[in-house]
Amino acid sequence: MSVDEKIFSASARNNLRALAAKGFLLGANNSIYNVIWQPYALALGATVPVLGVLASIGGWFGLITNFVQPLGGWIADRIGRKPVMILAGVFSALAFFMFALAGPLSLLPLIFVGVILLAISALGIPASASLVAESAHHEKQASAFSTMQVAVMLPGIIAPTLGGFLADRFGHAAIFPALIAIELAAMLVIWRKITETRAVNRNALNRGAAWRMITRAFVPPRGLRGFFLAVAMDSFFWGIGWGLLYGMLVDNLHFTTQQLGIMSSMSAISWTTTQLPIGRYLDRRGARWMLIISQSLGIPLILIWMTQSRFEIFALAQLLFGLSASTWAPVINLHLARVLAENERAETFGRLNAFRGLIGFPAGAIGGLLYAFGGMTLPLLVNLIGIVLIVIVLSFWVRDPIMERA
Repeated sequence: MSVDEKIFSASARNNLRALAAKGFLLGANNSIYNVIWQPYALALGATVPVLGVLASIGGWFGLITNFVQPLGGWIADRIGRKPVMILAGVFSALAFFMFALAGPLSLLPLIFVGVILLAISALGIPASASLVAESAHHEKQASAFSTMQVAVMLPGIIAPTLGGFLADRFGHAAIFPALIAIELAAMLVIWRKITETRAVNRNALNRGAAWRMITRAFVPPRGLRGFFLAVAMDSFFWGIGWGLLYGMLVDNLHFTTQQLGIMSSMSAISWTTTQLPIGRYLDRRGARWMLIISQSLGIPLILIWMTQSRFEIFALAQLLFGLSASTWAPVINLHLARVLAENERAETFGRLNAFRGLIGFPAGAIGGLLYAFGGMTLPLLVNLIGIVLIVIVLSFWVRDPIMERA
């Protein structure tokens, strides 16, 4: 091994450790936020249809959340990964500040502002995913993505239950100052511990190039159209049902925030214990069948949500949800990392999320309307139908490059 290779190897290992530390911190934040924000908004006067609109604007499948990602990826390919990731942290911290003010001031509009700011922070997602791919040896990328996912999910074993407990006793607004502090700590890790993997090319930051990026952002690349369609359908159909699950459980079955936290912790236990074995299995195997299995696991899960009302059953069902998630989220990144050149990774990660945002952003609003007309059953039924359609697309219109090379 040459001196340059040794230096790269050392910096790559340091990057992966730092990314895992950053993921652990942000995983704690995300797991708490995902549990408390819908009950918080309901307490401030929102309805489930309003939650649906918020989800469509800035939820995980929301319009802004996904539309900012191709821009973030495009910029990260030109000025580097670190600046974009730090900027994302600034937006997250500002979002939590808005949430902290909303309760004491009794201003529901501040929830809208916070949701939008948090959605903008998603511009750092393509940069982070690309940094993982560039810091891992090609044959170990699956394990690297799985390790990052474990780091993100590990605090979810305890953090959401603790967050829900504290929110029920001291108020939801009291949790957000702690989330701001954690966000700042994650930004410090990025700044001090991560070595940049992309050379700066600010000359490429011109309006003409930016416009060309925007015009192609929502068009799936040739050879990835079936894959893009399946991921977009996942965002749409799961956004209709699962995306509003916690709000529906509070509004319909009167679950407490602490109970929602316990459910989240159960899914984190399943997710973290299965993620690494799945990653090692995929290091030399194709990802398509794992995506098919992941979606298929959603069928019994949705049926449980549609037919049961006891908290204990919902909590145990989250073990199945964790397994479904561990076989989906990191596998998407792995599939793209295998088929893309390094200089186009971040932008294409962003393009994928923009495309699924284009398809998926109405999901929350549609789910809220379906809930208003038919209770929990109707949005979950649509979610179930969508799962079947996604499995069909994955089975017939997605190719697996690693299997084609075998």
